[in-house]
This record gives sequence, C-alpha cells and structure tokens, in this order.
Amino acid sequence: MNKNILGFTSTLVALSFGIGSLTRKLGQPTFLFLILAVLAAATWLVYFFMARTKSEDFIKNYMLTIVVKLILGGVFISVLIFLDKKGAEENAVLFMASYLIFTALEVGFLFKRFNRS
Repeated sequence: MNKNILGFTSTLVALSFGIGSLTRKLGQPTFLFLILAVLAAATWLVYFFMARTKSEDFIKNYMLTIVVKLILGGVFISVLIFLDKKGAEENAVLFMASYLIFTALEVGFLFKRFNRS
C-alpha cells in the first residue's frame, strides 16, 4: 500500500476515534457513528481519488469532489435531521464540525503530496 495513503488512513481513523470519544463526553448525537463513518469514508475516497490524479488535472478534479461531497453531505444530513427532529441540533453540529476537521486533514495531506511535485 502507498505510504501516503497508509499515513492518511491512520490519521483519519485516529481522528475519527478522537472526535467520537470527545463527542460522547460532551453529548450524545443519535447518529454519532454513522456520521463519522460516512464522513471518514467520503474523505478517504476523495483523498484516494486525488492521490491518483495528475497534477495538471488537480484543480478541476478537486473542485468536482468538493461539489459532490457538499451536495451528498447536504442530502445525508437532511435525511438524518428528518429522521430525528429532537436530536437534529447535536447531529448537525457533529456533522459540520467533523466535515470541517476531515476536510482540513484532507487538504493538509493533499497539499503536502502535491507541493513536493
């Protein structure tokens, strides 16, 4: 397995567990594990796709992945809010915080990878 992908995956898993354990201490969103699993999987897929992209196609492909991730994320959290109206606030806050943290991780690793090229 590629060293960069292995490092990214390890960091992503550790960050997911960290967010999960911190969130459990602060509150209990109804869909904690589902939100973390879906966002971690989406972030990993974007990184995996972008790691295989040629440098000249990077911006076009990354913008595409951001748009797709935002649209699908919006649909995903809307469904969760509809399913659990009482816990909507906790789920939405967890989703947004996790989305931002995972995206920052993704950008950091991609910047490191493509800045060397």
